[in-house]
This record gives sequence, C-alpha cells and structure tokens, in this order.
Amino acid sequence: MFYYIYDIWGKVERMRLIYLLMSVAMLASFTGCNSGPGQTPYNAPQQGPVNVPQQDSKNVQQQEPGCAPQQGTLPKMVYSMKGVGIALPNEDFVKMKKAGIDIISAEWGMEEDVSKARTFLDQAYAAGLRVVMDGGFSYTAWGFIVDDWDNLPRGKRPVWQKEKVQSWIKALKDHPAIYAWDISNEFGENLPSGAGMKNSDWPASRLTTAQLKQAKADVLEVDSSRPIHARMYEWDEDVVPEHIKGLLENRIADIISLNLYSNYLEDGKLQWPDVIKDVGASRVEGIKKMAPGTTVWLSIAAFEYHGLFGRPTVASLNRDFKEVLKICNLDGISFFCWGPVNEWDPSCNWYLPKTGADLWNAIQQNIKDAQQAN
Repeated sequence: MFYYIYDIWGKVERMRLIYLLMSVAMLASFTGCNSGPGQTPYNAPQQGPVNVPQQDSKNVQQQEPGCAPQQGTLPKMVYSMKGVGIALPNEDFVKMKKAGIDIISAEWGMEEDVSKARTFLDQAYAAGLRVVMDGGFSYTAWGFIVDDWDNLPRGKRPVWQKEKVQSWIKALKDHPAIYAWDISNEFGENLPSGAGMKNSDWPASRLTTAQLKQAKADVLEVDSSRPIHARMYEWDEDVVPEHIKGLLENRIADIISLNLYSNYLEDGKLQWPDVIKDVGASRVEGIKKMAPGTTVWLSIAAFEYHGLFGRPTVASLNRDFKEVLKICNLDGISFFCWGPVNEWDPSCNWYLPKTGADLWNAIQQNIKDAQQAN
C-alpha cells in the first residue's frame, strides 16, 4: 500500500492525493537487470534455518467468520515483515528471524541493480528468511520511468514490460531465498498513473484483469515453481468491484495480502481504528469464497507517515493483533513496515527498530504469545 514513495517522491501533497481514493474505498467499504538467458545457477551462501509454517487444518476448529478460536486451536500463522530496505545490516535480518518473522518483502524492485538484490537475498537466506520479490508490482515493470512521478505525460497508462520482467526473474530465480513473486500492489493505484496523480486518468488507468493475467502468465513462464502474490485493499460495497472480482475469481494470485491499516488519518483524526474488527473477518471470508484455496495474509499498521498515517500506539497494535487472531481461516499476519523509509523517501525517517522500538517490542511479544498458545 505504501509502495513507491521513490527518492524524489517526498511530497506530502502527492501522498495525500494517492490516499484520497483509499480513504473513500475504506469508508465505502524492482533498472531492469542486465543479466539474461544463459545465466549460470546462483551459488548462495550457507542457509539459515528456514521454516515457513503451514496452516494445520486438523487442529483448527470449524467456526464462523469472526469467531475467537479457543486455547490450543490457533492456526500456525506465517508472520511477515513488509517494507524491508535494500541496504540493511545483517543484524536486522537476524532480529526479524529471532522474533518469529518467516517472510519479508520490500517496496523496491526492478529499478535496483540485480547485484544489490542478490546481496539482499543472501542476507535474508543466511538468516533463515524467505522473500516475496518484485515480479511486476514496480513502476518499471509497467513502462514508467523516474520522471513520471513528477511529470507524467498526459494519458500515459501502464504497459506491461514482458522482456524486462522476465530478464529480472531469470537473473534471480535460482536464489533459494525467493518465496514468491509479487505482481501487483493495489491494482496499480500507487503507480505514477495511479489515483490522484497529475495527468492521470485514474481509474481508467487501473491495472485490468487481462493485464494481471498476462503478468502472471509471463512470470510463470520463467519460474513456475513459486506462487504469485498480490496486494489489495478491502471493499465495502454491496456489489464487489469488478477489478477485485476479476483478481479473485480468475485466481490470478496464489497469495493475497489484504492491507487493513487502522492508523489512516483524515483531518488529523483516525479515520477507522476498528477496521480489522469491523471488516477483517468478512473480507477474508469473501476472498476465500471467491478464490477457494487462496492463501490470505492480513497486513496491519506498524508505521507513521507525514500526518497521513498516525503513529500506532502499543495499545492499538496489540488491539489489531488480537482482532486478527480472531479471524478464522487466516493464513498469515504481516506488519508494515520495517524501513528505513528514507531509502525511498528522504523526508520520512521511519525505521521500526529505532523510531518504532516500542512497537517492535510489542510485535515480538505478540508473536511469542501467539506461538506459545499453540
């Protein structure tokens, strides 16, 4: 959701415009790589203890959506950390793994050098972490350039860059740290042609079902061994929007990350602090019904941004985590975000283990308590 607040993208007004559409929806309810074909298999470093748990349906009672599982009946959750920076010390990866984080993902992608991506993957692998890697969510995957963030040519829309994407995937696919390929962040809402961007004709520039189907096919053509991941927002309409229905009913994504951030601000006030309690269970149920067999991870807020997203308190994070654990048939919990955000937006200094140390401590305790409950 937070996505490409690129180096030059530090303007609060732009962010305010982008999140305007998101607020309405909530109320109404990786430069292409130089490596290519013929690359030799990647020699990875020594592997840490990778252990991504799977949900054990045998030990989960069958309950209605929104039900609270009894002691000993919680599913084996996958825990993931989002927004992990590309230039981190090894100790950060070790900290996340020690805390119970299984999978990490990033806000950077095909605009970065393959060598830097490999270094990141090496670090994750050595710590025992798996990575959801850019497989088409980034702006370069859809034909945009850096200048488009500030000066989008009028009428320019996303155009899938098959050769660039497949070259990137070929260069990285042999790395054992990669868990999944991420092809979409909220249907392109956060691309240069997204909601509220200058010269954008959103929502006509929204990624279509056909485009996402093509993206999936082209990724799987190169690497069919890993699942496809997509991020999406919730909906609160009597009729499910066609773009959401298209994503789900066509089974475009094997893993859906559902972003439900309770810290969004409107006029300086929290807009929907109980969003997870109010719609979390029903939205997970809706995804599972429309796309049977889909893995669903729910993303909760652990970040602050420029008065648009308030700083969560330990109490609010604990509340959100508690509410998520009540959701039946949920496969994982994600936290946004680690940072440091100033890697892609110099105007924001959010870095969870430092500026959000109290929240990081709360995350560790919540994961520990949930795991002990099993």
